[in-house]
Amino acid sequence: MNLVKIKRIAFDEMSEQVMWSGEKGGKYYHGERVAKLALTLKKYILTNDNGDHDDIMTVAAWFHDVAHGGDDHALAGAEKAKIFLADYCTEYEMHEIYDIMYRHDDRISDRDSFSVYAKFQQDADHLDHFGTHNIFTDFLYASIDGRNIVKVIENMKEWQKSLDTKYENELNFDISKKIYREKIKFFRLFLERFSVEGTGGIWNEEIICEGKI
Repeated sequence: MNLVKIKRIAFDEMSEQVMWSGEKGGKYYHGERVAKLALTLKKYILTNDNGDHDDIMTVAAWFHDVAHGGDDHALAGAEKAKIFLADYCTEYEMHEIYDIMYRHDDRISDRDSFSVYAKFQQDADHLDHFGTHNIFTDFLYASIDGRNIVKVIENMKEWQKSLDTKYENELNFDISKKIYREKIKFFRLFLERFSVEGTGGIWNEEIICEGKI
C-alpha cells in the first residue's frame, strides 16, 4: 500500500472537521495516535510478529472514525473506507482493514472471535481518550461551553467517579490495563493539584512555606 497517498486521503477527509470539543481535525489526529499506540501494543504482545499487518493496522486506525458522529459509525466508516481505498488496497488488505474498523467500537460481542489486530485497535482507541488527552479535551469543552475553572473541576471530579472499573474491563490485554491504570493515576494526581490551585490554594503549602524542604 502507498501509505503516503492513503494518509493524504485521510487528511483531506478529516482535517477540516471540527469536533464537538472545538478541536479542528481532532479525529484525524486521534487516528494518527491510535495507529502508533496499536503498533506499540503489538510490539509487546506479538514479539515475533513479522509486521505483515502493520500497514493494515495503520490504515484502519487512520480511518476508524471517518464517519464518527453518525449512527453506527464503525460500520459506516468501514463502508466509506472501501470507497476511499478501492484503488490502493488488495482485496485481502481491504477485508482486514474493514474487519478492524467494523469491530473497533464493539465492546458487547464475544471478543474471543475478534482478530488480535482488531483487539489492538480497540485498546489503542480506548487508551487515547485518557491521561493528558482527557485533560486537553476537558479544557476545550470548557472554552466552548463557557465554563469557569470551578465548573471544570466539578466536572472532572464527576468524570473521575466512572474511571475505576468500567473502562478497564473493556480492554483486551493486560499491558493495556497497566497503561490505563497509569493514565488514571496521572489524571487523579493532576485533578488533586488542580482542585487546590484552581480554588486559590497552594500545592504542598506546608512543605514549601514552612521550610520543610
